[in-house]
Amino acid sequence: MPRTPAPYRPFGSRANLRPTRPQALEVQIHACPGRALAPLILTVLAPHALCQAPAEPVQQVEVRGNANSSSAQRRADVAGQQVVTRQELLQHGDTRLADALRRVPGVSVDHRGQGTEVKLGGLGNGYTRLLINGEPAPPGFTLDSLPLDSLERVEILRGASVQTAQAIAGTVNLVTRSSSKLATRDFKLSAATQWGQPQAQASVNLGNAWGLATWGLGLVASSERQRWPAEVVQQRREDAAEGSGSATVTQRYATHKREDDRTDALAANPRWSWKQGDGDGGQWQASLDHSLRYARSHGGSRDQREPLVGPPPDMAADDMRLNFVRRFWRGRQQLQHQTADGTLWQVRLSFNQVRRDQDSHVDGWNAEGTPVKFSDVDGRATDQTLQLTLVHQRPLGEDHRLDLGLEREQARRRESRVQTELALPGGLPAENLDERYDAHATRHAVYLQDDWALSPRTQAVGGVRLEQLSTHSSGNVFETVRQTHQLVGPVLRLSTTPAGDVGVFKLGLSRGFKLPQPRDVMPRRYVNVETTPLTPANMGNPDLKPERAWSLDGSWQRGLPGLGGPGGQGGEVVVSGALRRIQDVILDRLQVRPDDAVIPWVLERYNAGRAWAASLELELRGQARAGLAGWLPGATGPLRWQTSLGVNRSRLRDVVAEHPALPNQPRWVAKGELSQDFGPQWQTHAGLEARGPALADLPSGRRQAFDAQQALNADVSWLPAPRQRLRLAATTLAASDEVERKRVALVEDGRRVTYDSREAWQRQTLWRLSWESGF
Repeated sequence: MPRTPAPYRPFGSRANLRPTRPQALEVQIHACPGRALAPLILTVLAPHALCQAPAEPVQQVEVRGNANSSSAQRRADVAGQQVVTRQELLQHGDTRLADALRRVPGVSVDHRGQGTEVKLGGLGNGYTRLLINGEPAPPGFTLDSLPLDSLERVEILRGASVQTAQAIAGTVNLVTRSSSKLATRDFKLSAATQWGQPQAQASVNLGNAWGLATWGLGLVASSERQRWPAEVVQQRREDAAEGSGSATVTQRYATHKREDDRTDALAANPRWSWKQGDGDGGQWQASLDHSLRYARSHGGSRDQREPLVGPPPDMAADDMRLNFVRRFWRGRQQLQHQTADGTLWQVRLSFNQVRRDQDSHVDGWNAEGTPVKFSDVDGRATDQTLQLTLVHQRPLGEDHRLDLGLEREQARRRESRVQTELALPGGLPAENLDERYDAHATRHAVYLQDDWALSPRTQAVGGVRLEQLSTHSSGNVFETVRQTHQLVGPVLRLSTTPAGDVGVFKLGLSRGFKLPQPRDVMPRRYVNVETTPLTPANMGNPDLKPERAWSLDGSWQRGLPGLGGPGGQGGEVVVSGALRRIQDVILDRLQVRPDDAVIPWVLERYNAGRAWAASLELELRGQARAGLAGWLPGATGPLRWQTSLGVNRSRLRDVVAEHPALPNQPRWVAKGELSQDFGPQWQTHAGLEARGPALADLPSGRRQAFDAQQALNADVSWLPAPRQRLRLAATTLAASDEVERKRVALVEDGRRVTYDSREAWQRQTLWRLSWESGF
């Protein structure tokens, strides 16, 4: 009998070509006695402690699952794509996407001050690529640009693919909500506080069918006040004589730092789709999807420097006031036609615009309280991208499916910056600037991929992506920079399920690349308020080349009946690993300019040779039938749990040092989560996230390290009626500070001088109360 053609799936979803059917599962779960708190904590990192021999006759519970579950999709996908559903994203009451992603196994999120970065395998700095509906997120995009409530799911893929070769570590694809034929009327209200600062958010989701069309509309209004206090200690040590081995601290001072921000934002996500048969067994479908966000921010930072040893710094105190207006607009139009034999044609047109208007003012004083700095900066940055994509998908017999894609993208970044400073008596040197930048990028790409069912138990994917990128950067303070890059990205993946219920094995080989960002290429300076060897200015390098990497990814996934039920619906283990060989890795090198009185220290990007990176991850999930019924009154149903542990390593081959490694890569990341019901109306969750230290010796005698850290999360929900929920959540309970240590070794006047700093960002519990209801 001919195989039913698989429907078209968005990026990253290479499902098994052979159809699957829903199935009923009979699960046996063993209960464990225990009343102390210590075993409960241990279950977060050692869930197998729950699986003791039962003291009473085992009850049989029927659990119904289907092949559309996240675990089943991950098993069926040749690349092992991990899917985080909307329910999983919202089940803890988070309103920020960064907080929801932080809970996902295998994903790390760094959030220091106002900066946020998502990493796979501990690799950030552009190695992990963010996508929106399968297309690269535009320059200037931040996680706050898309409200969490506007997402349908998140798709996570390790390694590169023919659709997105610009992803050495992998991709995190943010899929927005689509229209639904079911009437939707949901309302959510949330209030929170952290460091005594109030936060509030309200959202409404509407949708319904209208003839052959469906429509949806999401609206989010938010007002958040945030605070990030920090303590920084810096010191300078000087050798008594060259080669003596003894050093004297000549200067040490502590900085009491605080950043504040208040952001008021409005966001909308209108969407529409239409579907109709063509009379020959085929189907036409059109859709529109837009996201808009307007945000106004007021904030800044205050630094007070206290001398401990030696003379005070040139600027003993400073006060920066920042005002931002951000506008984000993403639009996508799509038309596709699928014939009766499964052949699909698709055209997508996407447009993104991110605009940021900023004005800032900085006042600085020396130790005597005399003004030494008075600076005003007005800036504007606009990023625009227009992308046209053509996709053709065609079955080739029973066991093949061919994908062909063509892409053309036009991107432009315009930036202006006017800096006005006063030359104060006895103050720091004044610098007045009027800078304008204009960067254009044109990208052409074609990819070809063949999905092949080698046998009922083995599937393979092979393909190649060819890409050409041309950039043209100009400005009034540097010469025009032109670059052209041709890149080839082959991909080969294999998935097999041996007989004997031993699980699914996957192996992938791919070649990806990472292009320099426009700001990395343009020779523009980005200056900190306090310029020191530890906090130097940053400057682009027009000679940067793309990074290229070969990646070998593998995984094993198997259901474990002993942890929850047969077939892997209740219990499951996933082991995944990756090995990457990176060429022309982009790092920073410190340039010392003693003749420059304004900016004597500058970090410049450059290609630093080769690097190796490896990661190994273990995920376990399951449930215990009796749950906490023997420990806590009112506990009913199973105790559901999941844990994960990831180990990361990297090495820079061409940097001579004790610990040459990629910066800010934690040695290990562990996560755990417990869920327990208390009757039909109460639900509870508790989670733990911990990560190990990170240590990297970098070029130019620099060292960067991060201390280990951990945090607890908990929430409780009350469901008084169907489609109604009241939730109290606590995030970053008992959280450790985020501590960064830096060291720079230089030679000044023939003597070795070492600069050290310890920067500790303090964290406090975020309390959130939310109400959800249909209407």
